[in-house]
Amino acid sequence: MGARRAALAVLVLAVVLTFAESASAGPVVTSADKLRTGVIAEMNRVRAAHGLRRLSVRPRLQQAGAAHATNLARHGVFTHDWANGTPFGRWIAWYWPGPGYGSWSAGENLYWAGPVTSAKAVVAAWLASPGHRANLLSRSWRAVGVGAVKIRGPVGDYAGVPTAFLIAAEYGRRG
Repeated sequence: MGARRAALAVLVLAVVLTFAESASAGPVVTSADKLRTGVIAEMNRVRAAHGLRRLSVRPRLQQAGAAHATNLARHGVFTHDWANGTPFGRWIAWYWPGPGYGSWSAGENLYWAGPVTSAKAVVAAWLASPGHRANLLSRSWRAVGVGAVKIRGPVGDYAGVPTAFLIAAEYGRRG
């Protein structure tokens, strides 16, 4: 009877561990800092080539870009809204403009690809899309923050590749 109980306990433990492992299985999302810095540099290179001022990197927009990219990657959705449906105009205000500003505006460019990409590919894709191009080359933007993540085992909109990259560029102006 003791050996049977021990065997049953081991079996139950194995089932519980298997269930816990599969319940926690999901995409592994990590920061892609080299890609992020490359995208910012390429954005500013393209803007300079068009006679536009450089965008200043702002911590609040960096936080917004990183948080949005991570949120979308973990939930497998590709949208300007938060994964839970909170619209862009509402969630960006969690980060931008910060306290003490009476007027402000914000915009966003998104991009994803897999299994590989580069900063030049990201910016080239934005330049090839009228809406994204307008954001990138807008004279009104003064600041930017970019979030870039690498997704291993992507789900949802990113499924079908072993690794995906998601970039969220947050543009801002405040007065």
